[in-house]
Amino acid sequence: MTDKVLPTDSELLEGIRAGDPATLSRLQTAYWAPLVRFAGGMVEGRADPQDVVQEAFIRLWTHRERWDARGSVRSLLYTMTRNAALDELRRHGRQERAAGRMEPRDASRPPSDDAAAEELRCAATAALAALPPKRREVFRLAREEGLTYPEIAQVLGLAPQTVANHMSLALADLRQSLRAFLPESRPPP
Repeated sequence: MTDKVLPTDSELLEGIRAGDPATLSRLQTAYWAPLVRFAGGMVEGRADPQDVVQEAFIRLWTHRERWDARGSVRSLLYTMTRNAALDELRRHGRQERAAGRMEPRDASRPPSDDAAAEELRCAATAALAALPPKRREVFRLAREEGLTYPEIAQVLGLAPQTVANHMSLALADLRQSLRAFLPESRPPP
């Protein structure tokens, strides 16, 4: 059994710069799903997140000679997806958030569990939506996409400490907004 050595970020970026379609395919395979999830959170039903990610990969390929082989491929792809999503939102203008979709109820659980879960889901969605845009974006990139603070800083063009500050404030805001659902704020039985 041979160990397969994974290419470094600089090797991947060099492959893209050289016009290697196999490198592009490798990046699409590795990053497609998380980038679609990220784009979906940004466009929130106002555009197709797969179209946004496709546009990011098209831009990556079209402008491949520009990319510096230093830095993080992941940060570059998230930055490009973010920019493509913002462009798409500007193109379509601001619209109302799509109505929440109902999921079929699990018959093995009592309806009260579904009601409580739905109440928490709605409260969490509202609390996230109420965050200032930059805090919300930092929170999503860290918690939903798993980016590190330095990667988020690169994606958003901020200092890593600024990212940490936004995250701290986002968590404090969310704790405050969701305090009724937190165990320490409930009265004892």
